[in-house]
Amino acid sequence: MKTFIVTIAAVILLMVFPMQNVQDIVNSHKIERFDEIVYSACQKARTDGRFTESNISQMKSSILSEFTDISEDEIIIEVTTSMKYKRFEFDSRETINYRIGIPIKRIVNLGKFLGIKDEDNRFNYIMEGYVLSEAVE
Repeated sequence: MKTFIVTIAAVILLMVFPMQNVQDIVNSHKIERFDEIVYSACQKARTDGRFTESNISQMKSSILSEFTDISEDEIIIEVTTSMKYKRFEFDSRETINYRIGIPIKRIVNLGKFLGIKDEDNRFNYIMEGYVLSEAVE
């Protein structure tokens, strides 16, 4: 009986590792899908010369439909909304800056079992950078 109890305890403890591997794959898929949404929005902003309201709202709706565990107020969006025009040589006046992020929840699977609070078991994944405008004056 003692061997049975020890075996069951060991199996429960060892289940943490394959379950964490699955959680890492899920989080990796979330980050990859978020990257695709932001890339698409940035390319649209590049051709428009800025992030338009329709581009921002479409990006928000894509994020909200893809990630059901995120609310709209958790999305971080800081983008250039003023018009930028293409110059014939590189100039910082043509850059369209963006900083877009979402929270990734459940970094550690079985966090409560391991004593990790929900507010500590998350991080904000932020994409930050710039694209060059292709809009001509």
